[in-house]
Amino acid sequence: MKTNFKKFPVGTVFNPYSKTLKATPKYKKIVIRYPSRLEAMALDPSKITSNNNLVYKAGQIDFCVGIYKTVTIEIVKDGKKNIHIDATSSRKPLILHACIIMRKALNFSDSLNVKVETDLDLRHCGLGSSSATIASVATAINEIYDLPMSPIDISRYCAQNHGEEIKKDHNNLTPVQCLGGSAVCGNFVGGLIVLAGEATPIATVSLPKEYHVVIGVPKNFTHPDSELLLKKEEENMDGFSRTGKIYSKTIAYRMLHDVLPDLAFGNLEKAKNLIFDYRWKMGSIKNCSFVYPPMNDIASKLQDYNTSEKFDILSLSSVGPGFFALTRDVNYVSSIFKNVGLETYDAIIHNEKYIVELKEYE
Repeated sequence: MKTNFKKFPVGTVFNPYSKTLKATPKYKKIVIRYPSRLEAMALDPSKITSNNNLVYKAGQIDFCVGIYKTVTIEIVKDGKKNIHIDATSSRKPLILHACIIMRKALNFSDSLNVKVETDLDLRHCGLGSSSATIASVATAINEIYDLPMSPIDISRYCAQNHGEEIKKDHNNLTPVQCLGGSAVCGNFVGGLIVLAGEATPIATVSLPKEYHVVIGVPKNFTHPDSELLLKKEEENMDGFSRTGKIYSKTIAYRMLHDVLPDLAFGNLEKAKNLIFDYRWKMGSIKNCSFVYPPMNDIASKLQDYNTSEKFDILSLSSVGPGFFALTRDVNYVSSIFKNVGLETYDAIIHNEKYIVELKEYE
């Protein structure tokens, strides 16, 4: 039972898979393309302030985007249980962690050759790159073994055994809070997904193909180490706790009676308003500014654009410092982001599950 935020060894399983399996591979090689998530808001940020054995019940609203990790898994039937990670792959401790925890869940003895290629490697700025690395590798392993774990099971398993790499310490991970968005966005259909506690999707919405997402990251952001960021977050937990205690009931009411009915008819207005209020009016951006203090000034310059028809959604992603907007006018939004000092990236909305690019049968 882990109740602190101290580092732990790569491959540690805090929440074992509940079923007993002995998986055998269906394929000898699999290649998947796995999307990324942007977290528009948490539903109760007070639920991330204490470690309950890596189980978090904060909930969130996520957008799934076409920034992909291409994962290749090859089976080597030698019974040696080796894991070989291609030299070109980054985030090796996370890849290794995913392989080890999946071996423990599926109980296979094969060796694995693993390669992960990333479209855009922006770390610790709100794109969920760490959780997407773990979830994508775990999902590819699940696919090559013929899907013994269900989408909800693998989503919870990844979220509740999550960790992030530590600079100059490849043997340990730091227990950064994971709400499950990256795992759910790859394993469930929907460009917009609402999660309740414990990585449970309660609403999924396919968004029109003409929508794009513009992501803006401060040009001088230095992408600090996850262990350092978590220590800073621990020092600022009071803000998250306060926002949750004051506003969580209001958020829940608006989610149930405004946002979810609106989304059921494909409308985003109520979600847009709640996300903006959470970020700008309920203290979320201020709470997250430990990551990058100038975030507050950037947010102030952007806030009036929430009323623009060009911005269908405007938000910080996760704890930032990356901002993003859902839009049909990429050029307009990009110009606004650039004017406030953000480096911009354009991505499509991803409405489907992960994409299987290649299957080679045994």
